[in-house]
Amino acid sequence: MNWRAIGCLVIGAAVFVGIGLLGMSVAFRAQPGCPPSLQWADRTYLAEGAPTSSPAFTEAGEPVPIGSTFFGLTTRQMYGPPGSSPSTEAEDRPQTVALDCADGTFQTYAWDGVTDSPLPTSSG
Repeated sequence: MNWRAIGCLVIGAAVFVGIGLLGMSVAFRAQPGCPPSLQWADRTYLAEGAPTSSPAFTEAGEPVPIGSTFFGLTTRQMYGPPGSSPSTEAEDRPQTVALDCADGTFQTYAWDGVTDSPLPTSSG
């Protein structure tokens, strides 16, 4: 039995697992704050005003959860104005949305009204 080889194997395995755990903790750590814009398929939503303590819309009523979006390996909840619903169709999407900034605040975004690019087509 070669104790030196066994010791090197154990140390190597411990370092490998340690680096993997460190990398996963960095990847899954939620970075607080909200970006200046959001891309939702073919639409770009731009931030409006400063983050607030709850999702804020001009319509009266309770904000509606309409899904979530990925930020790295984490997800953040998206909200729409009262009466909105999740949709993959551009025509059904709300003009304004709010994003959970992961720091106790919510940022409101408005569709820029310009982006509505068609799906890419192949020429042939």
